[in-house]
Amino acid sequence: MSDASNRKEYNDLNFQIWRVKDERDGKWRDEVYIMGDNEALQTLSDSLQSLLNLFQTYGKGTKKFKCNPPTDLDFKSYGQEHGIQIQWLDLLVVRLGFDAIDNEPFILDDFTVELSVNPKTLKLFIERTQAYLNSTLQYGHGADAVCGMRFSPDWLGAE
Repeated sequence: MSDASNRKEYNDLNFQIWRVKDERDGKWRDEVYIMGDNEALQTLSDSLQSLLNLFQTYGKGTKKFKCNPPTDLDFKSYGQEHGIQIQWLDLLVVRLGFDAIDNEPFILDDFTVELSVNPKTLKLFIERTQAYLNSTLQYGHGADAVCGMRFSPDWLGAE
């Protein structure tokens, strides 16, 4: 595990978080989608593992991951083509503590996705991130992350 995994905040990853509104019914989907290149997702996994390790000493901890929307995609046109609206979110905040219930649903607060996790849910998030990274079908059907979040099934979650 690199020293970078011990950082508290990550601003420089190719990492995206967003939600989708179906234009037909005008409702936001319940899921928040996450995506990143392999390096970003490995950094996410390593950072969450370091958070779990710190938990043994301090009994709590927080990691933050900034969303960096792609600049090479006209997501407005892409959304119109698929009948959706995409809303990029700013930050994923993962807070680890004893008092969180298993797989507690995320909180969306002012473009920040907040996860309150216990060690069991954090281990599940790490395992699912690694399984997603190691799967040859990572873009085929999507996969549950934790707390109502999903790895993107088709990059933007439009299908």
